[in-house]
Amino acid sequence: MNLSRNLATESQSPTFSSLFAAGSSIALRSMVGLLACFGILASAGCDSKPKSNTSAVSDSKQPLTKVALVLNWYPEAEHGGFYAAKVHGIFEKYGLDVEIQPGGKTTVVPQTLTLGRAEFGVINADDVLMARNQQAPIVALMAPIQKGPRCIMVRADSGIRTFEELKNITLQIDSGRPYVPFLKSKGLLDDSVKLAPYFGSVAQIVAGPGFAAQGYSFSEPFMAKEQGIEVHQLMMSDIGYNPYASLLVSTESYVKDHADISQRMVKACVEGWQKYLSDPQETNAVILAANKQGLTKEALEYGVEALKPLCYENNDMSLIGAMNTERWSQLAQTLVDLKLIDPANLNVPASFSSQYLAPSP
Repeated sequence: MNLSRNLATESQSPTFSSLFAAGSSIALRSMVGLLACFGILASAGCDSKPKSNTSAVSDSKQPLTKVALVLNWYPEAEHGGFYAAKVHGIFEKYGLDVEIQPGGKTTVVPQTLTLGRAEFGVINADDVLMARNQQAPIVALMAPIQKGPRCIMVRADSGIRTFEELKNITLQIDSGRPYVPFLKSKGLLDDSVKLAPYFGSVAQIVAGPGFAAQGYSFSEPFMAKEQGIEVHQLMMSDIGYNPYASLLVSTESYVKDHADISQRMVKACVEGWQKYLSDPQETNAVILAANKQGLTKEALEYGVEALKPLCYENNDMSLIGAMNTERWSQLAQTLVDLKLIDPANLNVPASFSSQYLAPSP
């Protein structure tokens, strides 16, 4: 089902630096328009007021604009809103013909966008900042998953209920991901915790006690339950590591040169996520057909229910996709403190734009 999603997300930023080796033609192409676009997005403002809805809706007589959306992993619940926009004609309503390109283990979304192979992509907020640190001018446009889904899974029969109790255990985790040095900085991974590679399988944690594993709260816990093991989730968001997830992103140059298309894409995706979270059945059937990795109907049903409290609160979906400066600044400062990004490369206002979103309260 989930296999090794985390291996793909790990590649979003660390491997991107290889594109900028001396003499690389890719480097030249990927940097086109970077400096020119910083001022435009910064001036748009992270909390600027949205444009009129009327201008975003397409005249049905006009030809549809073709764009591509590349995912960061195989189609799963975390991409449900984007698929819902296609399944229910929402993209078409906004004059868009969107090709959704499934990701996989080797997908590097920032590279795909900067090379012009797709206009839009899906990655997490920490991947945006890490990519920008490698001179990839990625900008986030909407954030459907507000509360980070990253968790550490422990067996329910282990007795472990807090991060402080992670002792004398083997933790399967992608050591190159930013949340690993974050855990270490908090003193939560001492010498009694043995780190082991994570390959997307819950087999070890199912096989017996003494193991813990990373996961997404809407996915891996259900994988373990399917195999007869109940797990307890230690949420990274509860201890301060809380990046937005499954963001719609593009490049600064594309947003600058195609503001109308970007606006329509954002609005369509917001409506798509609202539709998926309220009525997922038809969309789930399409995701199942597109996945090709053994994803089950039951796993998708679990996933969408687990996503709801991560995407909105108090049954209010009006602010789905919202982003604010405070959250981005907190994440950026965390990555700077961990020495994972150079403050000289940091430009929080240019990292995201909420100009096409409903204003936060």
